[in-house]
Amino acid sequence: MTVSNRHVYARAGIVPVRRDASETSEMVTQLLLGETAAILDESDRWFRVRCDHDAYEGWVGRSQVAELGAADHRAWALHPERRRSPHQTYRVGNGLDGLTVPAGSQVVVTSGGIELPNGAWNAQRERFHMAEHAILDTALNFRGTPYLWGGRTDTGIDCSGFIQAVFALHGYALPRDAWQQRAFAEASAADVSGSEAGDILYFSYDGIGTHHVGFHLGEGLLLHASGTVCIQNIEPARRTKSRYLFNERLAGSLVAVQSTHHLKTAATRMVP
Repeated sequence: MTVSNRHVYARAGIVPVRRDASETSEMVTQLLLGETAAILDESDRWFRVRCDHDAYEGWVGRSQVAELGAADHRAWALHPERRRSPHQTYRVGNGLDGLTVPAGSQVVVTSGGIELPNGAWNAQRERFHMAEHAILDTALNFRGTPYLWGGRTDTGIDCSGFIQAVFALHGYALPRDAWQQRAFAEASAADVSGSEAGDILYFSYDGIGTHHVGFHLGEGLLLHASGTVCIQNIEPARRTKSRYLFNERLAGSLVAVQSTHHLKTAATRMVP
């Protein structure tokens, strides 16, 4: 792994991380406000970076990030009050500019707004607190969020980004992609009838890879990002007994069940 002594932080609310150095290139993930990344390469308008929180790599636009010196990067990364914002996406301002603060942004949360390396920003409206006591409480707060490939926030999210974002709000760092999450902790045979509420369910459309992931709510109900973050039924025995739409494709493609306990145990514990 290449070691870099140069770092940036996201100074825009959501920074697309793209496969190639082009606005038309596929977005593979996102840097959220206040998150940091190591610079691996650069061009006139782009930095190739490795995200500090999950080691994902890609290209970000220079205009959406700000470079930090070594001392400033260390101070920001180790700031004792820097944590994941538990509030539903809201706006802040500093008298000159405005910013969006997505849920899960890595900032210093203050009573009046946030702080970033470039100073204080004030909340422009009352904030709704998203994270609750249990993982599933937080996950359910994402209902209605539109699906966005590469998304990690309550304004747009993909299936594995949904799992990663929810656990991050409770202080657990998980890998980015579904196949990585499945391999990250012990998983059992695919049997939704024996799965408990809060378990993570993995699906394969070809029997080889891992293509989809979601939260089991119990009784065969899946909370996942598909079109929007929604609840669907995947247990054939409850096909006509549930008020939720039966997803036949997913019902036939479950390949693994993973307990929240195993994921928490495997995860690096961080400050929420």
